[in-house]
Amino acid sequence: MKTIKHQLVDMKLQGHQTAMENYDHIELTPEQIKKITETALREARKKIHFENEERKYWVKVNTPVEYPSFDFEKTLKYFEKRVLELDPDFKINQYNQKIIESLARYFAADASTVQSDLNLKKGIMLVGPVGCGKTTIMKAFSLNSKNPFAFVSSRRVASEYTDKKDGGDYVIKKYSSPCTVYPQQNFGFDKIGYCFDDIGVEQTQKHFGNERDVIPEIIYSRYDARLHHQTHFTANMTADDIEKTYGSRIRSRLREMCNFVEFDYNTPDFRK
Repeated sequence: MKTIKHQLVDMKLQGHQTAMENYDHIELTPEQIKKITETALREARKKIHFENEERKYWVKVNTPVEYPSFDFEKTLKYFEKRVLELDPDFKINQYNQKIIESLARYFAADASTVQSDLNLKKGIMLVGPVGCGKTTIMKAFSLNSKNPFAFVSSRRVASEYTDKKDGGDYVIKKYSSPCTVYPQQNFGFDKIGYCFDDIGVEQTQKHFGNERDVIPEIIYSRYDARLHHQTHFTANMTADDIEKTYGSRIRSRLREMCNFVEFDYNTPDFRK
């Protein structure tokens, strides 16, 4: 039990502690007051800055991105810009002008496309002789605001099938489905189509002894999945050549899946 003396000592200590906690007895110089005020202001501004930045971030996250939508004229101009980036020597000429304009209307989803017999529900099969510019043209159109697509060599697809690590059925499944991409780089699309370049030159491939015609398998799968408008091709073959190479069933499906766009077979080889 504390004595009266001890209680008085405790009361005195408590009173001293209270005075110390208030710090009212401390005298500050003008310089110290100024420094403290500047520090407090800086911290307050810092806090407000980060609160504003966080508010802007959430506004941006919750605001839908509006991607541009190109009409025929803009699609054509965008093509002209991209095609020169791919091939500075590329020229729009009497052999390709109508084809390019027709494809520009198609990839702009222009209503007048119907008048040029290009069905927007179908993909594109661009055929013509060697060196006429099919690959360059389709590559330049691959990035568009209505129906973008990834571009891949049919020979590369066939050779991937033989890869012991990732080949086989994985490759068939990969190219039988839409291609997953970043929307920011593809006008807001996160799933796009494929263009299989130069079909007909690939060879039958084997994977662990399992021999398959890879491109026809992919065509069958994309046909069954109703990915018609997201499936495009280039080829050096006529429709009859396609039937000789792949058979009548593939030709029939390609006819249903694709708009056939043909170069005049008198078109010269511009690679010369």
